[in-house]
Parts: sequence; structure tokens; C-alpha cells
Amino acid sequence: MSNLNNFPLEFKTHNRAKRMKLRYDAAKCCAVVTMPPESTRREAQHFASLHISWLEKQRKSSSERIFLSPGYHIPIEGIPYFIVHKNDNIGLIKQTDFEIVVGGDKIGFSKRLENYLKKLAQKKIEPLAQQMAESIGLSFRRIQIRDTKSRWGSCSSSGTLSFSWRLIMCPNKIIEYVVAHEVSHIKEMNHSPAFWSVVDELVNDAKISRKWLKSEGQALMMILSE
Repeated sequence: MSNLNNFPLEFKTHNRAKRMKLRYDAAKCCAVVTMPPESTRREAQHFASLHISWLEKQRKSSSERIFLSPGYHIPIEGIPYFIVHKNDNIGLIKQTDFEIVVGGDKIGFSKRLENYLKKLAQKKIEPLAQQMAESIGLSFRRIQIRDTKSRWGSCSSSGTLSFSWRLIMCPNKIIEYVVAHEVSHIKEMNHSPAFWSVVDELVNDAKISRKWLKSEGQALMMILSE
């Protein structure tokens, strides 16, 4: 970990990277530069310094974190729900029109709600991925729902598709795009024109969905369990 004008800076070398990329990791409160193998850290630090104003804006806009705690609002499939705690009804978690009610003790409240959201994500994503893969003659090994705070999804060389549980908070159209993105990687482990052609075969308006994730996704990544 390095430092840029009191801004924590992390370097990541990626064998398939063709150019440097910069992002702000709100969960770690640091900037991350992904660079090709031939690039040096000095070059990466200079690259980041050219975008320090943008980084400051990103840090400022993501400074307020939201927790899976009573009194907060969280979206589920794009629809906002108010988190409510009830001491009775141990084991109860239910959604009403405007609330998500979690029963039981306050201890472990956030983890119970996170596990519930993970189950919702699994239930939503797995059949969607299955249907998309079958529609283009592909298959995958399994689906994993994980607590990733910087990536919405990934596809391993062994055919495992992994997704952040926070994806269940996105509107359905965005969920479909992210699933299509990772399913497409089963066929094309890159971001070539051939890859984007597969994505476009599975969903419409992929560019619009990518823009949505860039503008709105960071706030969802800031939703944390305590």
C-alpha cells in the first residue's frame, strides 16, 4: 500500500490488462490502480496523480456508509425497504410492501439479515444463470454468493460463477446484465468484441446497465453488515 497526497493507494498487476485503470474502493477507503505486467509502480502512481480530483470526489460521495441495522433503508431488487427489528418471533424475516422485518435478539441481527439477502440472491441468480447458459449452449459448475465489496461478479476458469450478495439490491435489469456478463465469460474469458457479442445476445441495453453500475453501484457497495 502506497500513499498519494494522504490518499491510500493500492497497486494490482493483471496479466491481461492492456492499460492502466483506476477505481476507488469505498470499502477499503483507498484508490486501486490495475496495471499491465510491464508497468512500474512509479508509472501507476503518476497515473493516479492525474486523477486526484476525481478520487477526492469519489471519496466524498461514498463517505456515508449504510448498515444492515434497524432504521436504515435498503433496496431489494431496486425497491426500497425500511429495516425493522422485533424482539419476538425468533428466526422470523419477512418482507412487507415497505418493510423488511427481522425477529430475534439484537445480537447477530446484521448477520441474519445478510444471510437472508444471500439466500434471496441465490434464489434469483441461479435459475437466471442456468437459463442464460442453456440458451447459448453453455454450462457452468456452480454458483457462489459471496461478500465481495468491489466486484459484482466473476467467472473462474473451472466454471464457477461468483456474485456479490449486494447484487440482489439492484433493479432486475441490472441483475440480468451482471449475470449475463459472467455467463458470457464461460465462452470468452476476456472483454473482446466476441465477448460483448455474447452479452448482447443475452440481454438488451448492456451499455446502459454498465453506466448505471458506475453511477449507482458504489453506494450499494457501501451497504455493510456491522
